[in-house]
This record gives sequence, C-alpha cells and structure tokens, in this order.
Amino acid sequence: MHATFLQKVLLCMVIAFFAACLVQWGKVFVEGADDALNSGYKKDVSSLAGH
Repeated sequence: MHATFLQKVLLCMVIAFFAACLVQWGKVFVEGADDALNSGYKKDVSSLAGH
C-alpha cells in the first residue's frame, strides 16, 4: 500500500506533535527533578544566610 501525499503529511504532523509532547514532558520532568534536588539545598542556604 502506497501512502498518498496527504497521508504522509498527516503522519508527519502526528509524529511532530508527539515529538513536541515528549520535549515538553522532558522539560517539565527536568525542572521538577531539579527543584526536588535543589529544594533542600536552597532551604539550607537561606537558613545559613539567616544566621
């Protein structure tokens, strides 16, 4: 079965959409992990600065 031009365009759009979703999920995941790892450090720094 040969895909028509329109089918190829739609397939590329779907693939691009999922790629964009993965990129966004990756950014959110990295930011969340960064906050989780640095939250204790940031609290320690603020408490040390307060002393």
